[in-house]
Amino acid sequence: MGSRLYSFISIQPELEQNSDYYIEKKEIDLINKTTILFYQFQLHKDLTNPISIVPDGCIDILFLCHDKNPCATVHGSRLQKKSITFQAGYEYFGFRFIPNQDTRKFNYSMKEIIDGDILLADLFTLDHHAVERMINEKNFYERINLFKELIGNNLFTDCSSQRIISYAVNKIYSSKGNININNLATELGYSSRYLRKQFEDRVGLSPKLFSQITRYQYSLHMLLNNNSVWDVIKENGYYDQAHLINEFKKFGNITPNQLVRTLEKI
Repeated sequence: MGSRLYSFISIQPELEQNSDYYIEKKEIDLINKTTILFYQFQLHKDLTNPISIVPDGCIDILFLCHDKNPCATVHGSRLQKKSITFQAGYEYFGFRFIPNQDTRKFNYSMKEIIDGDILLADLFTLDHHAVERMINEKNFYERINLFKELIGNNLFTDCSSQRIISYAVNKIYSSKGNININNLATELGYSSRYLRKQFEDRVGLSPKLFSQITRYQYSLHMLLNNNSVWDVIKENGYYDQAHLINEFKKFGNITPNQLVRTLEKI
């Protein structure tokens, strides 16, 4: 089963907006045939408010680079916009990926992680020196190599059900979230119920909800790159302006025009 690779990766605008510096590196996960993101940022020292995180269908692993109190946390995709309190003035190293894991060696299912946070060490057995080594390495690209060496092998496996979801995810991405799930299941040769179960087991979301979040993220990308609301409606398959507004309010608690006005003030 083959599928085209899509380089799309979700965004969290407020992380970059509230940082003194932000860098990232995208790579292709050849097993899942999707893009993964490594990133690093240091928050403003005078940051006093929590940072809002929006739904993205992804899981983030964040390392707090604190000499005295290092921490590695797994953040599941939010189902609507929520605030997370980060430690101001400190550096974070992150890894963002679309979940599609064999969870038999995990202590949590992907569905249990969605809309919540757990310690990385609670997800699977982790060498107690791994987080310390990640924090002590100061170079961003060397941290990426260390992550792959110490943690990556625990996350990525290959099996037949994983290839099903990889194909489905890429079809959803290629359609920008505008896809008939029943038709997708038929194309894969499975029932809609089976596809939904596999999606919920391995991604933590139903394929329908993942598709809606994907469309929202594509629309967010466009607005952040100065596209008009009408371009977003046309490009991403919304029925009309009301449909777009309802989806933005559902996931981001803000209308597209309110978002545009907020961006103009930054």
